[in-house]
Amino acid sequence: MIPRVGVATATVVLALVLTACSDAEEPAAGGSADAGTSESPAPSEGTEESSPVSPSESPETPEVAPATGPVLQVKGMKVNAPEGWETTMRAAVGHGSFPPGQVGTGAGLTRFPNTGLFTVDELGNEQVDEMGKGGKRLGDLEIDGAQVYHLVGSPEKGVQLERFGTIAEDQRVALEFRFANGESRTARDEIIQSMLATLEIG
Repeated sequence: MIPRVGVATATVVLALVLTACSDAEEPAAGGSADAGTSESPAPSEGTEESSPVSPSESPETPEVAPATGPVLQVKGMKVNAPEGWETTMRAAVGHGSFPPGQVGTGAGLTRFPNTGLFTVDELGNEQVDEMGKGGKRLGDLEIDGAQVYHLVGSPEKGVQLERFGTIAEDQRVALEFRFANGESRTARDEIIQSMLATLEIG
């Protein structure tokens, strides 16, 4: 059994840094999207079910402009947040960003040393249970030349998580998105895809 203390701690740190610097406003009424809505649409009638997503494909493919906001960075991973988003204080284990005036929605990077213990596949499979209700691993991506696992889930009602992780410079690094204000699938995809377009690994 692979120990999950480091990964779980990173997730807790991310949740804390994403809310630490946000305004004290109450979140907008959040709609509870079904967990697992990040899956690719079901095949239409009369067609065969498609095979799992290959490493070079994205599970959602809207064409969006790369994010041009503040840079988030931890050892082994760097990404731009959307324009106008605010950031938390950068720490060795995490760096987060969130829309102004919102609580519960945001994105951030987490990092923990790997020390040669785990592979990307082992990390992706092990962390599925951390994603909550409907937690599952979707098709891997290839980003900046690296294999990246993709997890989705809903740890609590009205909250949707998506995590993209890998191993870089012998660090377990991940970009995690948390949506808790009733954002539509389209709105979530736009944020996710704009940031993935700027993701640098290594």
